[in-house]
Amino acid sequence: MEPIITIAGREDFAEMIQLADLTMPDRMNLHELKKYFELFPDLIFKATDGRQIVGFCCAGIDMYQSAGWLLFNLVKPEYQGKGLGKRLIKARLTALEKFPNLSRVLVTVSKENTRSIRALESFGFYFSHREYDYYGPGKDRDIFELLFLPPTSITTLPEPVVSLNC
Repeated sequence: MEPIITIAGREDFAEMIQLADLTMPDRMNLHELKKYFELFPDLIFKATDGRQIVGFCCAGIDMYQSAGWLLFNLVKPEYQGKGLGKRLIKARLTALEKFPNLSRVLVTVSKENTRSIRALESFGFYFSHREYDYYGPGKDRDIFELLFLPPTSITTLPEPVVSLNC
């Protein structure tokens, strides 16, 4: 059975933190996750397989509602490489379509995370710029960007047509 993606709730806190500890140790704590729920309650998604959370993610939006962010994307190791990460990207992009003034979506990705970069590029994201020493001396971050022009929807874009007529 394929995992189901839905809006996450506060009752999911403990299980989400356990998954964060497994996939990104020392990168997220309960307090931080609670802040995301306060700021972006309709932009946090979970992927469940049966009753177990196997992935979760969050998007955010700036105070002017002109730039969205894909804030984090966590997938349990045994579910990685099976398309779930892409489905979580799509869920957030679809949710961000509700903001009519949104002109772009940004995401921080480690240059070593080639799987995430390929997934983002499949949605049209491209490398925008590097912020040197963002996380401290010698710890840079790369920003990828997607120009976003709602209401053209990621969910309503037509499938590519392949024609064999010459």
